[in-house]
Amino acid sequence: IPFLPLRRTFNYINPMEWATLSKEIEEWLVNDVDTRSQLWTWGCNAFWLTFVAAYPLFPRGKWPMWDPRIPVEGTFIQEWLGRSNDIDAMKLEGEHSLVALLNDIWAKFNRHTALFHPLPLLAVD
Repeated sequence: IPFLPLRRTFNYINPMEWATLSKEIEEWLVNDVDTRSQLWTWGCNAFWLTFVAAYPLFPRGKWPMWDPRIPVEGTFIQEWLGRSNDIDAMKLEGEHSLVALLNDIWAKFNRHTALFHPLPLLAVD
């Protein structure tokens, strides 16, 4: 899994960091992972966690199109889309709300990555 561990300075409360990671995961998935494998399913879930952290107003707001080979499937993204009406721009404009959301996604990402990467998530020098 080439994008793990994350670099030691990864700042999980910065959506731009998540956008970069999301793109790395997307490229790895579509170029290197067999779509019939458990790693594909795991990678898709990791992609959606990072994509939503990068673009927390998804499916509204502005966000780039992802590779259409990555399906909108998985527990996290389905739950997110199911509650997306509850998350509006007004709620996320406050710094506290965005930080709380990114903290929550970071915790989920930590638990999720441990399934295939049982080592520390951040690189240690």
